[in-house]
Amino acid sequence: MYYKLKDDLRLRGWELLPTGIVRQLSDEVSFMPTDVYRALQKACGSVPVNSPLFSPKEKKILDELLQEGILEETNTPVPLSPAQKYRVYPNRFLYSVHWSITGNCNCRCRHCYMSAPSAKIGEPSLEECLDVVRQMEAAGLRTVSLTGGEALLRKDFFNIVDALLEADILITTVMSNGLLVNEGILDKFEQRGIKPEFNMSFDGIDCHDWLRGIPGVEKAVKRAFSLCKERNFPTGAEYCLHKGNMDALRESVKLLGELGCQTLKVNRLSLEGEGLAMADKAITRDEEYQAYLDYIPQFYEDGAPLNIMLAGIFSNVGNNDYIIPCEKNLEEEDCDNYCLCGHARSHMYITPDGYMVPCIPMGSVEGGRRHFPNLKTTSLSSALQDSYYMDFIDMRLRDYFTHNPGCESCKYRNRCAGGCRGHVAAVGGGEDLLARDEDTCAFFRQGWYQKINELMASVLNKS
Repeated sequence: MYYKLKDDLRLRGWELLPTGIVRQLSDEVSFMPTDVYRALQKACGSVPVNSPLFSPKEKKILDELLQEGILEETNTPVPLSPAQKYRVYPNRFLYSVHWSITGNCNCRCRHCYMSAPSAKIGEPSLEECLDVVRQMEAAGLRTVSLTGGEALLRKDFFNIVDALLEADILITTVMSNGLLVNEGILDKFEQRGIKPEFNMSFDGIDCHDWLRGIPGVEKAVKRAFSLCKERNFPTGAEYCLHKGNMDALRESVKLLGELGCQTLKVNRLSLEGEGLAMADKAITRDEEYQAYLDYIPQFYEDGAPLNIMLAGIFSNVGNNDYIIPCEKNLEEEDCDNYCLCGHARSHMYITPDGYMVPCIPMGSVEGGRRHFPNLKTTSLSSALQDSYYMDFIDMRLRDYFTHNPGCESCKYRNRCAGGCRGHVAAVGGGEDLLARDEDTCAFFRQGWYQKINELMASVLNKS
């Protein structure tokens, strides 16, 4: 008998993480202890199961790998296929990219941060997109989500999809306004053996068309949600909260739940891009937080119709628990060496014009983008080795405290940890990426944190 690596598994390594194993066209990635990885590599060849070349410790490891379904036994030697053989990438590990493949759109959203209605940024050519895919493959990227503008507007959309799948990069999500989500699009994804989530904006019953700038979008997106539910494609939604749709939140969440939507993120209107002309519709931070406090009991009264995140201050965990996403650490933790933004360590956003930035808000303003490398002059792999991008995402909490000494003595220093870098970039024009996030600061220091916890103690006690 011989050991054989399961057909859909591949051996991979990255700088500082050399012992990786990934599943073909999947979001599954794991990193093994060095001794386990060495035993696995030794077993993936022509060495018989009972060979004295395996130490007792290695045999125990291999038995565990058999039980875990990583290895299987065969009667004859089965060497690793070319795709399975160990491949090491010269760069740091990056799990996923959120990729804007176009700056064009078929809506005229009044708040668009990239001014897609006027195609201000435009879109990369197909060859430029295929080159980006090649760079992703060369860096060992595992998953991608596609956005725009409106990603489905591209007539060569499925050329890009096919290139990604050929490169063993799973498409997890398509961000869309829903206008072009139809049977044909879903058929083409099913034919390729994948069912990505369709994440579609929904800005309130009888309010959606106004924000999206053209009539009929609300009807179209509800049809798209229903179709995805019928076809078993997962869906999520985004809700931009402003003065005109605050009162519609409760009924809109209930409707989204009925339409099969599984997740919803709610954030207040941001005054950037086209949104600069909407200051009269914007709500304040305090108005936003109070709206959430008012709504949370209603959310549970309605049976928690979906999984919801309200800004960074509340997210339900089923019907009986919750988390506060912006609460990063416990006060008693020694976290000065923690990464300033954990999300940015494994996720990147690529703008339509090629900037590699940690997140959408940081790429939404010129002042934020200008700090970071561009694919037109720097390869993805190079950016993940030596660039300001790596310098930024590797910043530690101690670096933030050095820049903001007043925060170091705050009793919420660890919980807040400076707040969200993306929000800081968006509201500050990207001038000081290490500035204090005033929203998160106010959440903790002005009593909203206590109010959420007190409210939830009451809500969960009743349920």
